[in-house]
Amino acid sequence: GVHCFAPDGTLLGKILVPQTVSNICFGGIKKNRLFITATQSLYSIYTTVNGAQYP
Repeated sequence: GVHCFAPDGTLLGKILVPQTVSNICFGGIKKNRLFITATQSLYSIYTTVNGAQYP
């Protein structure tokens, strides 16, 4: 799964998927959709936060 940490290192939560995760990326118009690639699947979920954006 994916472990979510605060900037101070505190574990905020986990997103569990039934396969081994290989990578993650935020996307979508508002950058609030999390894409998770796994062993044989692609998962996506909407989050309440936006991913980091580069200028």
